[in-house]
Amino acid sequence: MPENTLINMTLDQLIRLMVVFIRVGPLIFLMPVTGSKGVPIQARALCSFAVALVLAPVIDLPEGTLPATATGFFLFVGKEIILGATLSLFAQLIFAAVEIAGQMCGIQMGLGVAGTMDPQSGTQTSLIGYFWNICAVLIFLAINGHHIFFRAMLESFRHIPPGGVHFSAATFEAMVKGGSWMFLMAVKIMTPITAALFFSQVAMGIIAKTVPQIPILIVALPLNIGLGLVLTGMGMVFLAPLLISGFNTMGRMLGALTSGLGGM
Repeated sequence: MPENTLINMTLDQLIRLMVVFIRVGPLIFLMPVTGSKGVPIQARALCSFAVALVLAPVIDLPEGTLPATATGFFLFVGKEIILGATLSLFAQLIFAAVEIAGQMCGIQMGLGVAGTMDPQSGTQTSLIGYFWNICAVLIFLAINGHHIFFRAMLESFRHIPPGGVHFSAATFEAMVKGGSWMFLMAVKIMTPITAALFFSQVAMGIIAKTVPQIPILIVALPLNIGLGLVLTGMGMVFLAPLLISGFNTMGRMLGALTSGLGGM
């Protein structure tokens, strides 16, 4: 029985489980999908414990992993939380790029004032950004993107010993590349729609000059919204392959980041 197995665990096994849980917990609480505010804390805690229970037997931990003093233990936990927050931040970059692109497209369409609450981040976002964020989450789960994150979690134990987080030049280089890659992804996602809306507004300006009888201010707003919605639907053809490529890039970046945090 599983409950008998937990009861009969030795002290060494319990320490191993606790060390793994200290690293896995922040990762699960902050990673995409499970880190959403819509997911109950109890569910995230149970998921963290389940993952730690699976990883504990296969993780090779050196002797004397846990510090002997209270101060050392708090420093140990703080380093593990920083590690989890750093990896989760990189996993959230592509979703942030989608939200930025949706916000810019919404403003270009005239939907800058119309916003909705995003349950993933708990903040107000544009309708287009909210729609694209849902699509990104569904694609992320459809291609088993969470497996990329769990793989990075397992690799972190190989490259970074418990409490051995080390910020090197490779770490900061990976952070800079991650930030620039996020903005590049946002530009790639929003460029077709924003370019089409820009030419539409230029055409409206020409019409307003040549045919001043047309109430261009009344016609332009619904036309931009309609054109933007049509282009958003048509853009799903290229959005899915772009996001899949982005998730694969995210996996490689997480691997490079864990190597940098391990001082390699």
